[in-house]
Amino acid sequence: MATIESTLESQNFLQPTGFKVVVLRKRFKNLEFFAQSVQHPDLSVAPAVAPFRGTNAQLPGDKLEYGTLTIDAIMDENMNVYKEMHTWLKSTVEAKYKTPSALNSNDEDVSVYDISLMVLSSHNNTIDTIRYKDTFPISIGTVNFQSTADAVQYVTFPITFAYTGFTITD
Repeated sequence: MATIESTLESQNFLQPTGFKVVVLRKRFKNLEFFAQSVQHPDLSVAPAVAPFRGTNAQLPGDKLEYGTLTIDAIMDENMNVYKEMHTWLKSTVEAKYKTPSALNSNDEDVSVYDISLMVLSSHNNTIDTIRYKDTFPISIGTVNFQSTADAVQYVTFPITFAYTGFTITD
């Protein structure tokens, strides 16, 4: 039987550069390539409050609350990734809400997609996949163009997404 100490000693630490983002390769190929960082969201449960003899007792809650998913993207010189996200954000406002499972074979008007975050090992093999379900953009952050920069710094911008939940699989 392995002890906790021996298990911990054999573990490699997760590298922050070991990830890959995939939405729908056909439609969002630039986001996959230009994603610079991903902030995996927080997950919380608000406690339920039950009145009890002049006080409020706190009990385990009954609803998961998911934070927002933020992906920072590097802007390519043709602004392709920005255009993709802009089109998707506009389509969520202009189209009727549809999930990919509700599509007809000739219908491409979808409001939500799943986003997969592949966590990679030090050998660039997929260790785990975090799948954010029914994801849609809620914000495209500020793009800062600046002529006074001393060194070459690439333009980046954040994209914030809402979703219904996530799963983690091996």
